[in-house]
Amino acid sequence: MSEQAARRPAVSVVIPTHNTRGLTIACLASLSQQKEIDVEIIVVDDGSVDGTSAAINDLHPHVRVLRSTSARGFTAAANRGASEALGSVLLLLNSDTEVERAALAEIARAFIERPRLGVASATLVGPDGREQWSGGRWPTPFWLFVLASGAAHFLARFRPYRRARGATKRRVDWVSGAAMAIRRAAWEELGPFDERFAFYAQDVDLCVRARDANWEVDILAARVLHHGGATIGRERGAADGYHPALLWTDFLRLVLKRKGAAAARQSARALRAGAICRLAALRLARLRLRGTARDHAQRESEAFRAGERAVRDWAQTTLRK
Repeated sequence: MSEQAARRPAVSVVIPTHNTRGLTIACLASLSQQKEIDVEIIVVDDGSVDGTSAAINDLHPHVRVLRSTSARGFTAAANRGASEALGSVLLLLNSDTEVERAALAEIARAFIERPRLGVASATLVGPDGREQWSGGRWPTPFWLFVLASGAAHFLARFRPYRRARGATKRRVDWVSGAAMAIRRAAWEELGPFDERFAFYAQDVDLCVRARDANWEVDILAARVLHHGGATIGRERGAADGYHPALLWTDFLRLVLKRKGAAAARQSARALRAGAICRLAALRLARLRLRGTARDHAQRESEAFRAGERAVRDWAQTTLRK
C-alpha cells in the first residue's frame, strides 16, 4: 500500500461556493459535528467577493480553501476540488447544505458494504422538513414538459423521489449533485464532470456514465438539509430558486450528447410547450393577484419567457441542419 493510500481519509468533502459566505460557514459548522470518521474538507471559492475565504480561515482553519480570482462556474469548481481530494469517497456538497449528525459515517458505510456502489445521493430535505427530489429517471420529453410547465414543482411537494437503503423499489438513473457521493475508483474510471454544462445536468451525465460502466447509482438514507438556489437564485433570469434558461438548455445539451439530434429536437419542443402552458397560467394568475404577489408572478413570467426563447435559440443554432 502506498503512503498516500495509507493516510487516505474515509471521505473528502468538496464544497464549491460563490458569494455564499453565511451558508458556507453553516455547512462547515455541520461538518464539524461529524466525529465518527476521518474527513477531509475542501472548499473551492469560485471568485467570491463577499469575504468567504477569509471567514473560513478565521472560523475553520482546518479546512483547505482553493481560491480562484474569477468565477469559472460550478462544474469547473467541483472538478478542481475533486482533483485535489484524497478520500476513498468524494462527497460533493452544495454550499447551501447542512449535513445531519452521523450522515458522513452512514455514507462511508454504504460504500464499504456495497462494492459496486459508484454514485449515491443523500436524502435531501428542505428547511421545512419536506423531502426534496434526490434523484430520478432519464429526462424524457414528457418529463421535460412537466418540468417546464411547473407541474414538477407541485409533484415535488407531495411525491418526493426517495430510495432509502434497504427499501429499494424503483431504479434511479441519476442522483442530485447537491449532496453526491462518488467512489474514488468510479471517479478515476469515469473522469470528471463534463464542463460543457453551464450549471446543471453534469450530475445526470456522470450518473448515466456510471451506469453504463456497471456502477450502481442510488439514494441513501443519510439526510442532508438543502436550502436550494443559494447561488443561481440570485442571478438575473432565475425564478423559484432555479434558472429556466440555463436549466433547460443544459438538459438539451445532455439529451444531444446521449441521444442525438432528433431526440434533442423532440425535447426542445416539449420544453417550449411546457413553458407556453406555464406562461398562460401566469397570465391568468396576474389578473387576480395584487401587490408583491403580482410582482412575483411578473418576474416568473419574465424568467420563463426568457427560458422559452433560450430553448428556441439553442435549437436553431445547435441543431440546424
